[in-house]
Amino acid sequence: MKVLITVASKHGSTLELGRAIAEALVKRGIAVSFLRPEKVTSLEGLDAVVLGSAVYSNKMLPTMTALGYRWGDRLSALPVYLFCSGPLSANPQAVAQLPLDARILARHIGARSAKLFGGRLRMGELRPAERALMRMGGIPHGDYRDWGAALRWAGQIADDALGGVWAAAPEDPAA
Repeated sequence: MKVLITVASKHGSTLELGRAIAEALVKRGIAVSFLRPEKVTSLEGLDAVVLGSAVYSNKMLPTMTALGYRWGDRLSALPVYLFCSGPLSANPQAVAQLPLDARILARHIGARSAKLFGGRLRMGELRPAERALMRMGGIPHGDYRDWGAALRWAGQIADDALGGVWAAAPEDPAA
């Protein structure tokens, strides 16, 4: 069983989620390749793919969108799981719905599951213009990623990839 995890991340928060998902799959005996979207040159020999993208201004990063459409036909022939991260809020309603472009991509590639996780904001990682925008918008800094939810989702992916039946959570927009 071989799974590719490819993540588009701007400041590393989404990349950290992708690495945690990869570690959870490896613990279940699944071989994982980890590449940035722009480095994906083939999907040959893969049994499944996990796509991850940071979300800014309610949109996925362009490198993930491009990968999804460039490989759309091949991805739709594989079990694919999509996640995004980005909302900066402790309010569970803030992470209730994927951005529109992610929902459209999930349908296009036939994702078995699409999940939105909270994000992380560290002001020190931002360029001065980004910091100013965050302050003007009153965007709270902090880490809003739900690691337990991410690891539970990774467990569902492992179960599915190893021959189980995907049991999508009710809030899973790809279900």
